[in-house]
Amino acid sequence: MQWIPTITLFVFLYPAGWFISHFFYIFNREISSNNLRIIGTILSFSFFLILLPSWARIRWKTNHLFSSFGLDFKNKFRSIKTFLCGFIFSFFLLFVFCLYVFLCGWVESFNTIKIGELLNAILLIVGIVSAEEIIFRGWLMEEMVLLFGLRRGVIFQSAIFSLAHFRSDIGLLALFPFLTGLFLFGLVLTLRRTIDNGSLLGCIGLHGGLVGIWYLIDSGMVVFYIDTPYYFLGPSKSMVNPIGSVIGLTILLITIFFQRRLFVRTGRFLASTVNASFKDETP
Repeated sequence: MQWIPTITLFVFLYPAGWFISHFFYIFNREISSNNLRIIGTILSFSFFLILLPSWARIRWKTNHLFSSFGLDFKNKFRSIKTFLCGFIFSFFLLFVFCLYVFLCGWVESFNTIKIGELLNAILLIVGIVSAEEIIFRGWLMEEMVLLFGLRRGVIFQSAIFSLAHFRSDIGLLALFPFLTGLFLFGLVLTLRRTIDNGSLLGCIGLHGGLVGIWYLIDSGMVVFYIDTPYYFLGPSKSMVNPIGSVIGLTILLITIFFQRRLFVRTGRFLASTVNASFKDETP
């Protein structure tokens, strides 16, 4: 019955944010449904952050929430180094992707980055990506390992991360590689946290770098020829996202292979708040 609190938390939080956000409609009836969803999401995440200290104290038996999440900034140099390692690795992965496309002759031109687009990319890293990592590689990873152990916890966390990004606006043939890519990406991020001795900062750097840099590329920094085979750029012609492309899936699989070797040498996942034995467990 340990799984009941895990499910109940989000069953309560998301509707609460949605319900309260609709009070804004009373004062401004011209507010769009998209803005209401954004407000609701921000409120739900805010409630989540407020409840986390009590959750960690009662559920995980710890008063050191930020340390358990790998967000301890006591050693600032190490924190910056960990973040930059993840960010540089994301740059390397996208460089390999773009280099392959360029060598195949599918790049039409390169353009300069606009200030507004750069600010949006930074906002993606600081806001959305950081929130996702706190939820998925932080809270959810701790919960899944607590409930299922390390091996299955890693798999379940990555599967939930993938399904949370389900999209109904793309066909099944595009949805399958897209969700598969997200599942593999979830594994890469989880192993990144393991390699960084439990720190979330490397995950934020890696995840944020991929999302932010690709946003700049997709905003016009790199222009691809219209006749580029769509399966090399994304899961469908109408959705350019390398996470679901043939190249992206291949890069993620290779990354998992090498990160898994590092994980075995690490010995075990360093999550100090999880009250479970990880002995001889490897994903």
